Amino acid sequence: MKRYVIAIFSLILASPLYAESTAPWQQHGKLEVSKNSHIIQHSDKTPFLWVGDTGWAMFQQLTREEVDLYLDHRQKLGFNVIQAVAHWSPHGGGMKRSPDNAPNAYGHRPFTGDEQHPNTAEPLVIKGGTPQAPNDYWDNADYVINAVKKRNMYLALLPTWGSQLITGTKEYNDAEAKAYGTFLGRRYKNEPHIIWVLGGDTKAQFSAYDKNQNFSEYDNRSVYRAMAEGLAFGVTGKKVTWNEASSVWDALFMTYHPNGDYPYSSSQWFHNDPWLDANGVEVWKEVDDVYRAMVDDYQLADPIKPTLFLEGSYEYGTYRHECGWVTPLIARRQIYQTYFAGGAGHTYGAAPIWAMRSNGGDYNCGYTWQQALDFPGAKQFAVTAKAFLQEHKWYEWVPNGAVIGATGLNEALKTAVTTTSGNMALVYFANNSHTQVNNILNTSAQAYWFSPRDGIVQKIASFSKDESKSLAPPSKWEDAILVLKATL
Repeated sequence: MKRYVIAIFSLILASPLYAESTAPWQQHGKLEVSKNSHIIQHSDKTPFLWVGDTGWAMFQQLTREEVDLYLDHRQKLGFNVIQAVAHWSPHGGGMKRSPDNAPNAYGHRPFTGDEQHPNTAEPLVIKGGTPQAPNDYWDNADYVINAVKKRNMYLALLPTWGSQLITGTKEYNDAEAKAYGTFLGRRYKNEPHIIWVLGGDTKAQFSAYDKNQNFSEYDNRSVYRAMAEGLAFGVTGKKVTWNEASSVWDALFMTYHPNGDYPYSSSQWFHNDPWLDANGVEVWKEVDDVYRAMVDDYQLADPIKPTLFLEGSYEYGTYRHECGWVTPLIARRQIYQTYFAGGAGHTYGAAPIWAMRSNGGDYNCGYTWQQALDFPGAKQFAVTAKAFLQEHKWYEWVPNGAVIGATGLNEALKTAVTTTSGNMALVYFANNSHTQVNNILNTSAQAYWFSPRDGIVQKIASFSKDESKSLAPPSKWEDAILVLKATL
C-alpha cells in the first residue's frame, strides 16, 4: 500500500493568522445556543468554536504589563476565550491560600471589610481612578476586561471562586450573591465579549455518600441562582427569577464550572434552569473520564443544551505524580475526546499558568508562568486542533459508535463521529493500537491519517462502500485521527 506525507494545513504554518482580525461579536453578532442545541453560535448562525485557555488568577495576581504579555501571546497563538476569576482567593502554584479579601498586584482589595472577611455585598469602589491609573480593585478589573476585548477574544468570567468562597468560607449568602451579581452586571452590561461562568471548582449541592469519609453535606444552589438573577438585573434593569423562562436571560450567556469528580457536571443541579445556556464539565486528574463525562451530557434531553469542557488536567501538572505527568499527549486526548463526544468547546490549561505565580518552585516543576506559555500542548490546541476542527466542520459532528468495532479503554480509547451531512466519518485513536473501522457513509470514501501532534496528513487506500478494515495509526505516532470522506 502506497503511503506518503503531504503538507500540513497552510493556516497551521501561519499561526498568527488565527488571531481574530475583527471582533467576532461585531462581525457575527452575540452568542446563543444553536438550533440543534448542541453547539454555540452567533446570532447570524455562524458556529462558535470555543478554544479556551485557563488564566484563573489574572485579575488578582498580574500587573497591567503582565496582563498584556499573557494576552498578546494567547491571542497570537489562536485562543479565543480566556477564563479568569474576578474575586479570586489566591492559591495554587505551591503557595498557601491567601485571605478571602486579598489585595491585587496594586494593593487594592475587591470588597469592604478587612483582609480576612470581605463584605461581598459591597465592592470597594473609590472615585477618581481609571483603568490605566487605578484607585481601586475594580479600576484594574476594567483594564483586564478591556484588554481581552481589544484583542477580539471572549472572557469567560467567574464572579467568584465558589469552592473556597461559597462552599468553603461561605462569604456569600443569597442576598450578597445577588447584590454582587447586580454590581458586576451593571458595571459590565455593555461588554459584548463576557461569558458569565458561575460556580468555581465546586458542586452546587452535595450529600455525603460514605459515612466513613469526611464530606460535609451542603446545598448552595440558591446562592448561584441568586447570583444569576443579580447579573440579569444588572445587565438589563429587569427583575427575573431563576426558574422563570424569560427573554431577559437572552441578554447574557451563562454556564457553570463544577468540580472534577465524575459524574458531576452542572447538569446535576441546573440543567433545567432557564438561566443556564450551556453545561460545564471539569475533570482533575481523572483524564480517563473526559469522554464519558462529555457524552453523558450530550445525551441529555428535554432540554438539550451544549456542553463545555471548562477545566482538565493541566499540561505538565504533577497531580501527585512526577513532574510532567500530564504530557502533551494527555492534553491532546482531553481536547479531542471533548469534541468527539459532541462538546461545544474545550479549555486548555498549563500547570504553571493557572495560578500565575512568578516563582517556579517545585509545584510548577521549576517553570514560571511566563516560561509555560510555550508548552507544546497550547500550540497543538490553538493552532493544530483549531485548524483541523474548522476544516472538518466540527459543528456537524455527532458521536457514532457504529464506525468502530471496539472502543478500547482508558489510554486506548477510540471514539468516532459522523457528520450531519453524511459525508464524513472520523475516528480518534488515543494511542497506537488497532480497531475495526467501518465505512458507514453509504458510498466509497477517501481516507487519511491526521497527526494531532504536528498536523501531518498521511493518505491511505480508499474504503469501498460498506468495507471494514482493521487499522492502527502510522508507526511511532502517539495518537491519530482517521478521516473518511465520502467520494462524490
